[in-house]
Amino acid sequence: MSFPRVHLSRPSVVLPELRIDNEEVVRRVRDSYRGKPEQWPIVEESVRYVFARSNTHVRYFEPDPKVRVGEFASRAAIACLDENETLADDVDLLIYGGIARNYFEPATAMEVAARCGIQGCHAFDITSACVGLLESVHVASAYLAMHPEIRTALVCSAELTHQFISFDIQSPADLLRKAAGLTIGNAAAAFLVRREPFAEGSLRLLAMQNMAIPKHYDLCKAPIDGPFDSLSTELMRLNVHAPPELGRLFERVGWKAAEIDHFVFHQPGDAVVLETAAVMGLDPRKVVLTHSIYGNTATTTVPLALNHLLRERRVIHDDKIVFSSAAAGFTMVSGAGVWVD
Repeated sequence: MSFPRVHLSRPSVVLPELRIDNEEVVRRVRDSYRGKPEQWPIVEESVRYVFARSNTHVRYFEPDPKVRVGEFASRAAIACLDENETLADDVDLLIYGGIARNYFEPATAMEVAARCGIQGCHAFDITSACVGLLESVHVASAYLAMHPEIRTALVCSAELTHQFISFDIQSPADLLRKAAGLTIGNAAAAFLVRREPFAEGSLRLLAMQNMAIPKHYDLCKAPIDGPFDSLSTELMRLNVHAPPELGRLFERVGWKAAEIDHFVFHQPGDAVVLETAAVMGLDPRKVVLTHSIYGNTATTTVPLALNHLLRERRVIHDDKIVFSSAAAGFTMVSGAGVWVD
């Protein structure tokens, strides 16, 4: 079965007002430190090494703990509707694909729909670690293929880390599981998906695919009642699976690496993105890097990177764009499309 004819709108993104740099993160770790004084220099040096390796500089945090995930996601969703001149009543399907949530039921998508003024639609959540939003696009495309009565889908995500990020690092050993969390930031994002192109430009999707290696499920966790925990070194080693998966995508759409105009990947850090691109033979000048200006914003990294690409570079009609995200699990969701003006 061929991929359905669908277009992905320009992403709409929302960032909190509070901008945090590396020095502020180090200060918060130092203020929480109760370990041996002689070990603090080792802890600090290790934290700074992680930042240097990833090219982390700033990230955005929502300072108000009362802000709800559904509220934050709806800001991006409403912006997406406005920017693409789409009415709330035109939305037939709404999927929330973020990690963060305030409750188990109802679906966060229901709250987002209500906050957007949508009177009736099919609304549900998808949870799949950092690939949740891309998997939402994948599922929305399938719905459009199967249900002719569904004309417009809205997919969104919001990552708030109030209960997940821990600055409580008391020894170098703690860094093995908590260092990756120090690069994480907050953001919300949304896309529209429909069969027709959008007036402001859109991505005509040609293929999407999912790959998972479930045996690695325990390398990275965000417990309901605990801090984010990641064996990041072991998780990053699984990046060896990314090039073959992307190669399979290239084969599906009949593209060679040299033909790709823009490569938009999940942003856990510049090093891992550039290493993947190098193995694939991609021109590094065509790789979008945004970790230094947003940090790792989980499910929203790809829309933030795509938004950055569309604002900062010249993207023209028929440009070939590949996007992909890897996540705890281990899992990947990837897609390819051509830009339509």
